[in-house]
Amino acid sequence: MNEHTDQTGPKDGPRVSSLADLVTVSTPGASAHGIGLQSALKIGVLAGLLLALNFWQVQTLVEAWLKDANWSHGFIIPLFSLYLLFSRRDELFQAPKRVCLWGLPILVGSLLVMALAFYPVQNNWISQLSMTGMIFGLVLYLAGPQVAKLTWLPIFYLALGMPIPGSLYQRIAYPLQELAAMSSAFLLQLFGVSMEVTASHLDVTSITGVHHGLDVAEACSGVRSLMAFAALGVAMAYIEPRPMWQRIILVVAVLPITIACNILRVTLTATAFVVDKAEWGQHVMHTLMGMVLLVPALGMLLLLSWLMKSLFTEEEVEDDEDAGEAGPEVQAPRT
Repeated sequence: MNEHTDQTGPKDGPRVSSLADLVTVSTPGASAHGIGLQSALKIGVLAGLLLALNFWQVQTLVEAWLKDANWSHGFIIPLFSLYLLFSRRDELFQAPKRVCLWGLPILVGSLLVMALAFYPVQNNWISQLSMTGMIFGLVLYLAGPQVAKLTWLPIFYLALGMPIPGSLYQRIAYPLQELAAMSSAFLLQLFGVSMEVTASHLDVTSITGVHHGLDVAEACSGVRSLMAFAALGVAMAYIEPRPMWQRIILVVAVLPITIACNILRVTLTATAFVVDKAEWGQHVMHTLMGMVLLVPALGMLLLLSWLMKSLFTEEEVEDDEDAGEAGPEVQAPRT
């Protein structure tokens, strides 16, 4: 025991005996609101090594975000992820930290998945998803389950910025294209517009009798908005404390909200052709409405969040207060 005390005494400083000690040992200057300069430097080194290992994948992601408009929101996903961590910073600093060996098989397994995805599978999406597993496995091993419980969602949240394979994208986009076309045709026919729909193709007759053939392309399927609002819905569900069922509803509601807004977008675009304003439908409405409708979509998410919080959370608080007020009467002895 004396020999151990000499090795780890205050003169020699804390001894690092394993990879986990890089961040778990106590360092001078650490507090409830910080991790200390030495630990921060060590975490930075490990993060740098992980980034270096996956630098080629980060380059591929950045190129996809720059070239593919469907994934241009990918640039804000890492920033959102950092914000999610920042929003729980007090809980992270106060969470007990310990070594958890379960993180090692997750880390090694993720490395194996990356290697297999590169060859022979040759699937960039699976390879990119493996990065989230590496990060989670490293956090679990170094900091333990309490920290992993607080960080798992911001870590796997990064997957929302990773472009899915083209074949999978088309399987999602094509049904949404048909739904947008059929729903828009139904709404316009209610107002007496002469229109025929075939799959995702619309034949519109304007008020002056001019025929227009419109195609609901992949860009109008709503997948881009769906991915962006899924990221927003997950962020809203994570930041505010709320029951798990409310978090699930908030995330699931992203799908019908996005579909409704996209149907409205296609309907308004087709209306421009109906009133003989084809130039509006081809340019202004097609581009502008995609951005304008983000406002009501965000408003619906915020409204849903407010309704759930107001109608359920406050009632539970009131019930607790009533129970507290009634407590002394129940406990009072009967005469």
